Amino acid sequence: MASHSLPISTIIADFNHRAPLGTAENWDNVGLLLGDPAWETPGAVVAIDLSVEAIELAVQNKFRLILTHHPCIFPKSKGISKITSGSLVFEALNQGIAVAAYHTNFDQCALEVVDLVSRGLGLAPRGRLIDKVEKSLLKLVTFVPLSHFEAVRREVCRAGAGHIGNYDLCTFGVQGEGTFRGGKGTTPFLGQPGELEKVQEVRFETVFPKGLKSEVLNSLFRTHPYEEVAYDLYELEQSASGKGLASGVGYGFWGEFPSPKPFPDVAKDVKRLFNVNGFWITSPTPSSVTRVGFVAGKGASFVEAAHSVKCDLLITGEVGYHNALGGSRQGLAVMELGHRESERFFIEVMGNWLSGLALRFVEAQMPTQKIWSGGMK
Repeated sequence: MASHSLPISTIIADFNHRAPLGTAENWDNVGLLLGDPAWETPGAVVAIDLSVEAIELAVQNKFRLILTHHPCIFPKSKGISKITSGSLVFEALNQGIAVAAYHTNFDQCALEVVDLVSRGLGLAPRGRLIDKVEKSLLKLVTFVPLSHFEAVRREVCRAGAGHIGNYDLCTFGVQGEGTFRGGKGTTPFLGQPGELEKVQEVRFETVFPKGLKSEVLNSLFRTHPYEEVAYDLYELEQSASGKGLASGVGYGFWGEFPSPKPFPDVAKDVKRLFNVNGFWITSPTPSSVTRVGFVAGKGASFVEAAHSVKCDLLITGEVGYHNALGGSRQGLAVMELGHRESERFFIEVMGNWLSGLALRFVEAQMPTQKIWSGGMK
């Protein structure tokens, strides 16, 4: 039986819907970075970084796609100058393998990671860790015929709009009379070209994370019956809330244990869940922990965010000496697992996304840092 294959463009379109490119930071370089979207593949290698092993695994499995967390071309300005003989980028292209990266867009949108970490540690997730909150929201105002109002509201909220704190489906609608007259060549939803039409419409308002603009507007245009959709977008001074688990805004999460948990038990669960032998922890070590923050990768800018929601412990990849010390002085214990070690659930989630498309995947083993004595006495 022939193996199931899909064009890379189909895979990328699905993943871009799950982790929209607009939610990535401006400095990031995400999406399809190398290769032809028309190529077909029966699966992909999933890796934190593009590596020799990842390319070898793709060749062995006859995959034409590698999915990485960290972009192999960074910063964006490097572009084609990265494709030099002997480079990993050159070798991937030489083998006919495409590479796509899902980095800060994945971190902001993949709520599956929140679920995996919170369940693994026994936490009840309460909200996102947000370090940049100013002007992160947009308000949508549009006008919908009464007959289609519920369908438009449902689809726009499904695209990520309507989250305020612990509430979702947050919208406002007020009914009124709309008028329009179609010109020559139009096919109006109601009435005839050249004739004034009056219709009962609903002024519909909601908010959404700025990075989801394309998804929200596409859902509006797809569901709205008019040829020309009238809408307004307003940039809000209101900050995104750290409460609730909204996709497309914020990173990681913070959560609570049902009752204070002894720190040695927390440490044991962390080592098991992240498959690490140890970690860096600030002193003094807390005797027990009730509220925990987690953010994968570099968590230096989230120390204050974790402190602001009264976390006892921040678990992350790395924060640096002075940031960890600053957190400790505020009563926040900081646990550093290692950058890539903290990002291990990228592999599992991306693998699940591929399985959802009936595609195979292989994991490229993640290099880990180990203490080495070198046999010195």
